[in-house]
Amino acid sequence: MTENGNRNCYSHLPEAVIVHILLRLPTKSITRFKRICKNWAALIGAPILSKTTSITKTIRLNSLYHYRPDLQRCIFTLYRDPTNSRYEEPNHLQFPNIVSVFGPVNSIFCVVDEHVGGMSLWNPAIREFRQIPATGPDSLSKYYAYMNVFGLGFDPSSDDYKVVWIRKFMDQTALTSSLISLYSLRADSWRHFRDTDFGIVVQNMSESKCNTYVNGVYYWLADDVRFRYYILGFDMRSEAFVEMDVPACITSLYVNLSLYYGYVAILSLDVQDEGKSIDLWVRKREGYWVKQMAIGPFSFWDFSWPFGLWENGELVMETSFSDLVLLNPNTRQLWNLHIRSEYGHTRMYNYKESLVSIRRRNQCSGQ
Repeated sequence: MTENGNRNCYSHLPEAVIVHILLRLPTKSITRFKRICKNWAALIGAPILSKTTSITKTIRLNSLYHYRPDLQRCIFTLYRDPTNSRYEEPNHLQFPNIVSVFGPVNSIFCVVDEHVGGMSLWNPAIREFRQIPATGPDSLSKYYAYMNVFGLGFDPSSDDYKVVWIRKFMDQTALTSSLISLYSLRADSWRHFRDTDFGIVVQNMSESKCNTYVNGVYYWLADDVRFRYYILGFDMRSEAFVEMDVPACITSLYVNLSLYYGYVAILSLDVQDEGKSIDLWVRKREGYWVKQMAIGPFSFWDFSWPFGLWENGELVMETSFSDLVLLNPNTRQLWNLHIRSEYGHTRMYNYKESLVSIRRRNQCSGQ
């Protein structure tokens, strides 16, 4: 208590000691402490805490976003143990009308709601949503958008989160045009460009089924007019596109871009007369790809698509019945994830909680 009878929530402890204590606690507990008093709320919302790595080992959760026919909407499912036998669908992760989720970056997701045509940034650990303003009218909006791909990243040089939205339009005469929109959280506004403004020509691009942001660059798998694969990346710091070649031997129709322990990777499923085989190619450095694993040929697994990589390097595969299964590449053991990949909405994420706030600068962190 202070001299005038008010409670001092710091209990006269130095701020550095308070921070050291808080960093040992799980994110859920720290978030609850914001309600104690305004001083605690301000401290917990300060960069010194939100940008510091917790001393306590933070559990990384594998999660899947997928469509449930019985509910007629998409939901999040979390897997909380290494055997993936315990999974849950927390209420605070479920929202109606959300049809696409990409990320996370520092535990922040970007969600797309096509019913209202809007986007929002979301940190589920601290229950924060921030609506992204509409992109505004553009001269191509009256045409059919036959390609929509998104990317989310962080620019450390300006302490800014950015969203990249790449669209291709087709008019009534089948002529195509590209529009690249870039949102800045710090400026809270969009800027619009043509692909030629960046010195590139966008052909066909696809979003991965998992997060492909690493070291300040978001990556997409693309193909050129000759249907040859390459990787297109957007550098959040320089706001420039980069192109990367892929191994020429990757010719399968069933490929997916992923990350393998922080490296860009391509997972491919090849179908040959002697059976199917799975290859994982990892880009160790510029121009240098390594075949990290090769499984097969085999005929006993009914795989139809290489979905992505789980946190510990296990493979998520889709069967011909749209079931998602987990394959251990070392033991060849399979686990059923009890999820079906239907309607094109399914995504997978590796999620680690953080206290990073996405509220506007004039909002109080403790409110």
